[in-house]
Amino acid sequence: MRTLRRFFKRLRSWARTQQDEDRLQAEIEEHLAMQTAENLRAGLSPTEARRQAMLKFGGVEAIKEEYRAQRGLPFLESLAQDTRQAFRRLRKAPAFTISTVLTLALGIGATTSIFTLVHAVLLKSLPVANPDELYRLGKESRCCYQGGYSQEKEFSLVSYDLYKYLRDNTKGFAELAAFPASEQLFGVRRSGSSQAAQSYPGEFVSGNYFNMFGIQAYTGRTLTAEDDQPGAPLVAVMSYRLWQQQYGLDPSVVGGVFNLNDKPFTVLGITPPAFFGDALRDTPPDFFLPLNAEPFVQVDADLNKYDTHWLDLIGRIRPGAKPASIEAEMRVELKQWLRSHWGEMSANDRAKFPNQTLYLNPGGAGISSMREQYEHWLQILMIVSGFALLIVCANVANLMLVRGMERRRQISVSMALGAPASRVMRQPFTESILLSLFGGAAGLVIAFAGTRLILHFAFPTFAGFAGVPISASPSMPVLLFAFVISLLTGVAFGIAPAWVATRVDPIEALRGASRSSDRTGSFPRKTLVVFQAALSLVLLSASGLLTVALHNLENQDFGFEQDHRIVAAVNPRLAGYRTDQLSLLYRRIHDSIASVPGVSSVALCLYSPLSGGGWGTGVFVDGQPPPGPADDYFAAWDRVTAGYFEVIGNPILRGRGISEQDTATSRNVAVINEAFSRKFFKNEDPIGKHFGREAGASRQFEVVGVAKDARYLPDNLDKPVGAFFFLPEAQAEYARRNQGALFFHDIVIFAQPGASLSAARLREAMASVDPNLPIISTRNLREQVAGQFNQQRLIARLTSFFGVLSLVLASIGLYGVTAYNAGLRVGEIGVRMALGADRGHIVTLVLRSALMLIVLGLIIGFPLTFAAGKFLGSQLYGMNPYNPVVTVAAVLALGLSAILASLIPAFRASLISPLDALRAE
Repeated sequence: MRTLRRFFKRLRSWARTQQDEDRLQAEIEEHLAMQTAENLRAGLSPTEARRQAMLKFGGVEAIKEEYRAQRGLPFLESLAQDTRQAFRRLRKAPAFTISTVLTLALGIGATTSIFTLVHAVLLKSLPVANPDELYRLGKESRCCYQGGYSQEKEFSLVSYDLYKYLRDNTKGFAELAAFPASEQLFGVRRSGSSQAAQSYPGEFVSGNYFNMFGIQAYTGRTLTAEDDQPGAPLVAVMSYRLWQQQYGLDPSVVGGVFNLNDKPFTVLGITPPAFFGDALRDTPPDFFLPLNAEPFVQVDADLNKYDTHWLDLIGRIRPGAKPASIEAEMRVELKQWLRSHWGEMSANDRAKFPNQTLYLNPGGAGISSMREQYEHWLQILMIVSGFALLIVCANVANLMLVRGMERRRQISVSMALGAPASRVMRQPFTESILLSLFGGAAGLVIAFAGTRLILHFAFPTFAGFAGVPISASPSMPVLLFAFVISLLTGVAFGIAPAWVATRVDPIEALRGASRSSDRTGSFPRKTLVVFQAALSLVLLSASGLLTVALHNLENQDFGFEQDHRIVAAVNPRLAGYRTDQLSLLYRRIHDSIASVPGVSSVALCLYSPLSGGGWGTGVFVDGQPPPGPADDYFAAWDRVTAGYFEVIGNPILRGRGISEQDTATSRNVAVINEAFSRKFFKNEDPIGKHFGREAGASRQFEVVGVAKDARYLPDNLDKPVGAFFFLPEAQAEYARRNQGALFFHDIVIFAQPGASLSAARLREAMASVDPNLPIISTRNLREQVAGQFNQQRLIARLTSFFGVLSLVLASIGLYGVTAYNAGLRVGEIGVRMALGADRGHIVTLVLRSALMLIVLGLIIGFPLTFAAGKFLGSQLYGMNPYNPVVTVAAVLALGLSAILASLIPAFRASLISPLDALRAE
């Protein structure tokens, strides 16, 4: 309490500083006047009387300082004085200030832009009520379907029937909501409009979805449990983005009717502007439909399939409920539900039954598929940008040390007159903090521009679609990060100059500037250069490894031709086509596109190579025992029209491809790839062999050809191509389940060499088939393949940028140290040249000193380089992380830059005249 009273007393005194100063001065003058009068009465002259009075009184300024220390807030006052002095000094050196602030802005801005993404993807929760109360099913996100009654590692996807069982029996959840793990596209057209349907992303959600998240409609209302019932009116909720951008905030949208996949839905309300759904994704949903509307919209509905697991779950726990208890309760319920379907299980599912379990994880961030996808490379970029910022700090610290050397005589005089070391340290330290804050403010501009640039390359947007909901504008956490990192940066590069400032011997005040007793600050400057060289080697090696890995990915043998191939994406579901209309539709599309001038040939497929699609199934080979629970009998597959292999340029190595002779009435055939042959037929000739997709139907397809391995799936790029087979479109099983595989999404067009095919011409050809069936996107196959490596390309480019930046900064630092050291050795160089040393000897002398610093940096950097290669891990896609070629190239780049940076001061030193050098000494 006494301390608090003393503080407030000092605060009041600080507020009236000028009055106290005037009163103190008056009291001092009164004391001096009284003593002077007494001296005059003693017979002294007026001048001598005043002088004796002042000697008896003591040092006036010392008494004033002692008084000031006893009242007010001396720390704030001295801080204000140091700040004003730092401002004056920086204003008198505009070149130094501007260059330093820009260097700091580059380092701080780059780090802040990466942190903006880290915060949005890895740290930020969904914009919902109390996200810490949310828990989701599953440790890892999965896409998109799991069949049967068993799942590897954990049950993370559920069927609608299992969802209802868990929702109704788990008492620990206040609400448990469900939604598909896959992204949906709907063909949307406002009722009564003559315009063609447009494609927009959407999502089926349970009726309690918005209530579980605590989301209220911006206008209108959200879905409720009554809307999600069999036979309920078809209703939907629209996103604010679509309402604003496409309909201009038209209030008549709420209550209006929109046709989604040619089914009429009434829009109940609009979501809040900040809400983007249950997960951070490239294309947030624009429509939210009740789960029970799925059978009315989708041709092959999954809602009532007990053994098709396609739903993610997120729930809000009740107050006081323990997640561990809820998890244990749900595990019991899972086993109970599985036992109720025991008769429907396969032998493999029954064998795996004891291992079936589930886990609950915090769900405040939603379904974290993007987090899992980008987490490792964001960590890499954050570390790389941190290294670059350290190099920036070292570079600025070197500039500050050189600047401190220029103030050596002033500091020596200050310390000789009794200035405390703490006050001397605060002056360069305050200057460093000011520079870092200026750099941080300028860095926010660079961070904003850098974040927008990264978002543009990492998450490309498509016309009409919402982009990834990450704002480049700095949020409060980002601003706080920039402020903290600016302060830390100021501390980091201010420590060395502040420490060196106190190492000055006051006797230097009596010497000339060139007669220093030692080379104060030489060791810290050299240490900082070694530090920069070591970190530069790490960044150069990391960027080299990532660049080589990207080159290997982009130039691998994909197994198909990319030149003169164009892929047009469509979706017949969006126009309301039924499965019995598809075969004729595909023929009409084929004929219409093939008639376009410049088109050589056309084929349609379920999905084209590296388009992001993928279907898989189990394989049962005729004549072989059925696979066991631990056996890998999975293969991916695609459905294509006749002539597909010729159009895509995928060579047939044995047998034949899919042709016009494969009709609905001919034997069911399949073309397999080499990996399929090795996996399922070993060393046997696969032609004429049979296999099926279900146990007991192993003679479903006859192998008629073997295609060269081609990379269709974007997963496991560091592993060989997996087993794959192709089925003809004409033999599609229209009466079977999983009819979603009947709807083709890609048209592959082989253009004649030299022909120019415009997207508008292709859209006209599609419009002649059906104006309500639009082409969603058009791009050449090379662009589609390159698009799969956007993430790797961005990492390599950013790391290369930081590597080049570190190299430039290290070279500048080495140049400064070499030039300054050469200046300190002017006398020595003059003596050497006077004794007969030639210019070559002087150049070698200076270069040797500079290159020794680089060699020390290399020795320190080598272990860090190997550690960095190991950390990059999966980002190298199977490449040796200790690639000697990359390491040697990084060493040569650093060494060459060091030689170039040192040659200029070395050459200038060799031009010194011995006479001028000795005269200056």
